[in-house]
Amino acid sequence: MKHLPAQFVTQSFILSSVFIGLIYLYASQLGLTSSVSSSFEVVSKIAIPVIVSAFIFAIWLLTKSPWLVYGLFFSISFTSLFGFTETLTGSHATSTNLIFYGLAFYTAYFAYHIQRNNLTGNNILIGANPLLLVTGPISTFFKSHAHKQFRKRLAYYLPFIVIGIFLFKVIATPLTEFFSMIELTDLASALTFAVIFELFVYANFAGLSLMIYGLFGIAGVKIPLNFRQPFSARNLIDFWKGWHVSLSIVLKAVFYEPVKRKLNFSRFSTQLAILVVFLASAFWHGVTFNFLIWGLLHGLLFVLTLYLLKRKKVLFMVPVLLVMGVVIGRMVFADSDTARLIEKLMFSWDANTEVLTHMLSVPKAALIALFLGLMLMFVEFAFLRNRHVAKRNYKFLRVPFSQMVMIGLFVLLVSTSVGLDYAVYGQR
Repeated sequence: MKHLPAQFVTQSFILSSVFIGLIYLYASQLGLTSSVSSSFEVVSKIAIPVIVSAFIFAIWLLTKSPWLVYGLFFSISFTSLFGFTETLTGSHATSTNLIFYGLAFYTAYFAYHIQRNNLTGNNILIGANPLLLVTGPISTFFKSHAHKQFRKRLAYYLPFIVIGIFLFKVIATPLTEFFSMIELTDLASALTFAVIFELFVYANFAGLSLMIYGLFGIAGVKIPLNFRQPFSARNLIDFWKGWHVSLSIVLKAVFYEPVKRKLNFSRFSTQLAILVVFLASAFWHGVTFNFLIWGLLHGLLFVLTLYLLKRKKVLFMVPVLLVMGVVIGRMVFADSDTARLIEKLMFSWDANTEVLTHMLSVPKAALIALFLGLMLMFVEFAFLRNRHVAKRNYKFLRVPFSQMVMIGLFVLLVSTSVGLDYAVYGQR
């Protein structure tokens, strides 16, 4: 029998002891070592962190990428675990700790450039730009446009700023008036809130990203277009090509490519790499039960969509999987309360009027914002063949008529001042 090296055994024992000790201290801090703790609390506060730690360690063992890459990428997970930062559900209006403000984007930026072996002093300064730390995009590339005339840059990029302000202020901000609906657990209410919250996250996150994109462009610097009309998608794969594009680029470089390369001997290397990507994305957002479920759900639906498209089988299910991923996925993503989420996932039908009561109790500006958001979603999806929509770069909103309409609506509705203004993904 082959004996393990004594040094390896000693290191393993020490690391295991330290890990168990940290978990116990963490549990004691949360009051979870007493017998009165509920099973939901134990799962949420103990089991999930253990799963996340095991996941990170397994990926490192598999890929042999530098520890620094995964340490940086998941550092935000552990600040969230110990309460220094919030989970990224999107419903928090203030940062838990200003010291860590922007940490999620900055560490992901470092992890990407270290993995690509192109981290320079110039890159470090660029990535620390306060505008990028507020809401991204993660700076996967920069290109100078300073050689182009300022007038041309202004004409091209200013419409993106108008779109961003419209999405953020006219649509996203009033939609925060619906946030109390997260408490409702019946099927109709949970799904209705999921749709509204999806619109809110999109309008808020895309709005801020488009503003940053426009400002950098006018200044002569081209950065990634972080959103590309995600609701123009015809399947879940297309959806992710248009949603938080810069994070997708990072996940591909840091997780998908190394894992697929190491598992190249397996016929399921692509599928396993995709699952790893979505779990990594999930734990980057937060170390809670809802993100574990969200990562597994989207990973499995993505793999199933890939299979159906490749085999050209039961293609009518492809859009069904898209709706499931977007709506059910957002319902899971938004709620970090484990007990309440479990109740929602029971999909119980309760024929009450709570959802209608909530819908009618919000200010009129919130209902207008909901209508405008649904119209935007409809146009992105229904008119994909239109030349102004097909390229998925918001050209249909950059034409003069659309710009005038958005400016007019902004002037009419901004005085209502309902809802909360904050960067949905800029809180840590």
